[in-house]
Amino acid sequence: MSCIPSGSAQISGEGATPPRAAGFGRRAFAGLGLSGAALALGARPARAAAFPDRAISVIVPFAPGGATDLAGRLMADRIGPHLGGDGRAVVENKPGAGSALGAEYVRRAKPDGYTLLVGSASTLAVAPAAQPKVAPYNPAEDFTPIAVIGTSAMGLVVPAASGIRSVPELVAKLKKGDGADGYASSGVGGVSHLASALFCNMAGAPANHIPYRGGSSVAEALIKQEVTFAIDQIASIVGQIRDGALTLLAVTTTTRDPNFPDVPTLSEAGVKGYELSTWTAMVAPKGIPPEVAEALNRAVNAALQEPAVRERLSTSGTDPSSGSTLASTRQFLAEQFALFQKVVDRTGLRID
Repeated sequence: MSCIPSGSAQISGEGATPPRAAGFGRRAFAGLGLSGAALALGARPARAAAFPDRAISVIVPFAPGGATDLAGRLMADRIGPHLGGDGRAVVENKPGAGSALGAEYVRRAKPDGYTLLVGSASTLAVAPAAQPKVAPYNPAEDFTPIAVIGTSAMGLVVPAASGIRSVPELVAKLKKGDGADGYASSGVGGVSHLASALFCNMAGAPANHIPYRGGSSVAEALIKQEVTFAIDQIASIVGQIRDGALTLLAVTTTTRDPNFPDVPTLSEAGVKGYELSTWTAMVAPKGIPPEVAEALNRAVNAALQEPAVRERLSTSGTDPSSGSTLASTRQFLAEQFALFQKVVDRTGLRID
């Protein structure tokens, strides 16, 4: 079978010179050689553009003003210089559905590293544990975990104008009200909702849940005395605590917060065994190129080593992370998801 395409000039014998009329002189063959080389070069796959070659979108699944928003803006501002190239990043706030709306947006985004999520325990653990229909994802398996940004204590706060000065006073008021009092959260099925429900469960103090959109809205509701108390990230309400508008009664961790050394833990204040904290992490859509995931991890860790970034996070109530890897971040998310599933089971806070 001939390997010469149909319509090509046939060579009549070994060493025979092709007819001039067919246009196959030496110059023509030389030209064909150049054309073949050009075609061979053109057939090679184009080199991938250096990452990043355009702006990165950092999705924050809460309204502006809270702790997660702060972390997202700090990362968006600082990862660019460490990535090099066209290292710009912009924050987009996409609140809703207990922060699952923004998470789902990122989960379904193109896996190229240009759409990232900075989420909290509410987003990446509580929502999928408490609202599996609204947040149908596993944080460790359905995203590419990038880095842990920091961990945060939560605080039990009341309006300063309420006159409540201790956890026992609050518990007594709630028991007397028999469910008439309300507590605020930054969204249905979020970590602040779960933390308050766990407090009511362990203290035997009934209260009604009143959800708001984001930490700044929670603080506003407290100051207006629309609700009796809230448990939220200290980083989201630290300004109002320091201004004296809110009274911090206790922290939710096993040790006292170094920023508020005189404030007891909830366990110290009478709710024995209470322990819960929240955190912030960055994830990307599942399936982004490994080298892009590594670059993002390095950039986040480098940003978290900057003294100004660490100080800003620390003074707002977040303990900055140090050197999380892609593997350790995946393990952390898996463990936290399992932990919050147990808390959801205890409180019965599963929302179908």
